[in-house]
Amino acid sequence: MKLGTIRIEGRPTVIARVDDDHAVALDYAWMEDLIEAGNAGLDAAAAAIDAARAGARPLIDLTNADWMAPNPRPSKILGCAVNNNNLNQYAVKPMTAPMFFTKGRSALTGHNKNIELLKDHGQSIPEPEPVVVFGKTAKNVPPEKALDYVFGYTLTNDVTASGVKFSQDSIALKQRPEVIKPHHLAWRPKFEGEDTYLLFIYHSKSKGADTFAAMGPWLTTKDEIPDPNALRVRGYIDGECYADDSTANYFFPVERVISEASKWFTMEVGDCIHTGTASKGTEKHPRGNIGTYLNLYDGKLTDVEVEGLGRLSNRITMMP
Repeated sequence: MKLGTIRIEGRPTVIARVDDDHAVALDYAWMEDLIEAGNAGLDAAAAAIDAARAGARPLIDLTNADWMAPNPRPSKILGCAVNNNNLNQYAVKPMTAPMFFTKGRSALTGHNKNIELLKDHGQSIPEPEPVVVFGKTAKNVPPEKALDYVFGYTLTNDVTASGVKFSQDSIALKQRPEVIKPHHLAWRPKFEGEDTYLLFIYHSKSKGADTFAAMGPWLTTKDEIPDPNALRVRGYIDGECYADDSTANYFFPVERVISEASKWFTMEVGDCIHTGTASKGTEKHPRGNIGTYLNLYDGKLTDVEVEGLGRLSNRITMMP
């Protein structure tokens, strides 16, 4: 089953897909309400789809739908950073656990909406990836139980403005030697001479700016995705494929990502985790997503396609 949220006359409306071009409205104020209803919510959605196909409920034409993110009110959105073997082959030291960053609700935008880049964002790249959406509260969940907490999956373009990340949002502090502790340096190579540099990078502006979490159009229930670690993921810029990868290339499988997230954060109904970017390039775009600079494509479309989940399209807009 595929579920979504659109605006009808300005009002958010939860919908279920009937066919490629049509949907039916559901009797829930928000997607999170449907998710929280559990099996009753899914049964109600299935009944609405059947009624629409039988002509007993009106169909919604999706041709010019005003899409929102499928679940627009998560309490938190996490991203799993650098979770791809294509990227980790360059790691100085292998990661020992998934790394996370956060985004707020204001970063969300929907299918066919603009991704807005500021001049200050500088060089910005797309990150096509699947998204886990939680169906129940998860805390300290072991990996072998992790998928039990998943309601379904959607897809995202996790925009990253590396231009601002490595300028305004980064700082190196040269500290006094007595301040330095072993854990400050254990994760990186040491510089020659007296190495007392502490390196800090803050991701909020580069990862969580407005429109930097485009999602949708559909939230696909987990019964349609038997293995989230075997999904083909592709990214497109102006109609050309720049990344063709698979979640099989994740450094940490989806179950480990969910488990680790639940160790540090109480994951609530409707919360999201971006599970890891597609990075493997194509013949024309050998550097994949890290060589695809959205700021050079003002007015062009960028797309994400994930096997079984659908295709998300957004227009890049350079803001004054």
